[in-house]
Formats: sequence, structure tokens, C-alpha cells
Amino acid sequence: MARIFLTSFLCPHCLTKCSFAGDGNKDTIVLWCVGCHNGVYFRLRNYDIADEYKEIVRVQPEYVVDYYPRRVITMDPSIPKEIADDYDEANRCNDVLAHRATVAMCRRSLQSACISKGADPKVDLIDQIDELETKRVINPSMKEIAHAVRMVGNWGAHPQEDPLKKVTSDDAIEILKFTSEFLDETFIRPARLATLKAKKGLK
Repeated sequence: MARIFLTSFLCPHCLTKCSFAGDGNKDTIVLWCVGCHNGVYFRLRNYDIADEYKEIVRVQPEYVVDYYPRRVITMDPSIPKEIADDYDEANRCNDVLAHRATVAMCRRSLQSACISKGADPKVDLIDQIDELETKRVINPSMKEIAHAVRMVGNWGAHPQEDPLKKVTSDDAIEILKFTSEFLDETFIRPARLATLKAKKGLK
């Protein structure tokens, strides 16, 4: 039985990108997060650990076909349902390691959010993002984050000849985080502030 290490995988328990370790000799194994020490069941693709004849086997994330438990994503009620559904789908795509689909759905969620916040629906996303910054709906640093989501989302949605534009697991996780930050700035924080003002009678 080999000692197995899975490198750099997003833990569904602590939501941190960690390594996992455990013992096994099959393509279906339980490994333990080195961060939170919770177990995750993994199924690997075309990877017969018994044939490795090694005491230590290092497995890359791209060999993971499935895992359990899944992450549970709770959407803030201040985010409009259509936008929340797109972002939830992006997370579900990431759960099954569909990285291009992940970033494409993040881009879709971003564009829907821009239109919801008053951007011209007839122009391209690049102009919609700039319009929100001009209207001070988002700040300049958030505009740069939004453009990063837009560009990587384009790579996920369209065939690319440049290998540098391949969407990786790390890319997908970062774009999910950036999209979450954008939704926080445009919907969640304004709703929290409005609630506080109403509660305290502030103008």
C-alpha cells in the first residue's frame, strides 16, 4: 500500500487550497486535508496506484475525476437570483473540474451584474465595466478585477491558439474569488449599509 499525496486541491471543508495525504492502492481513495484534517473521497482517472510500485505516490489535481463531499455555496439574498444562479453554476462547474466552464459562467455573472447596476446592455462588457467605474458604482481597483474576470472568461468561452491562455485550476479558483468580490462590492455591501442606515435612522 502506497503513501499518497494529492497536491494543491481546494478542500470542500475548509475552502482552502491544500495538499491531501493518505494510504491506498486503488483509484478510489480517501485522503485527508493537511489543513483542516477532514477526509475527502476521491476517484482518480486512469491512475492505478498499485502499478506504481512506490512507497510514495504524488497525484496531480488533473487526475481527479470526482470527489465527495461537495462544497456548499450559500448565496447572499441581496444578489439578484439570475446573477446568483450563474455564480452558483460557476462553482458547480469548478466542483467537477470544468475550469473553462467555470470562468465562462463567472464572466456571464459579471455581465449580468453590470447590466443590473445600470450599464448599457447594448455595448460590450469592456465598456459596461468602465461605465460602472465612471458612475462610481465600483472603484478603480474593482474595475481592474472585473476586467481580469472578463478576459479570462473570454479564454474559457472561446477557442484559443495561445497555450498561455489555457485555463488552469488555479485560474478558475482566482476568477471565482474575484467574481465573489465584485458581487460583494456591487450588491452585498450596499445592502448591508442600507440596512444599517434604516436601523439607525441615518441619511
